[in-house]
Amino acid sequence: MTTNQNKFRFILLRGALGWGIPTAIFFQLIMHLTGEKDFFEGIISSLIIFPITGIFFGYFLWNSKHKK
Repeated sequence: MTTNQNKFRFILLRGALGWGIPTAIFFQLIMHLTGEKDFFEGIISSLIIFPITGIFFGYFLWNSKHKK
């Protein structure tokens, strides 16, 4: 694997999938428990927004881990 493939894999696994999806589910659970929204009412938008944000999170993690 090249460095770019490793970087893409890291960002995808640690950022979008490892942070974005669990955070989206956790956020919707909190919204449901506080009575703001039904759990399934906003899950689609959360599952789009949080993984996209997770890409940025993974990118910044990669850069901080591989500073030269």
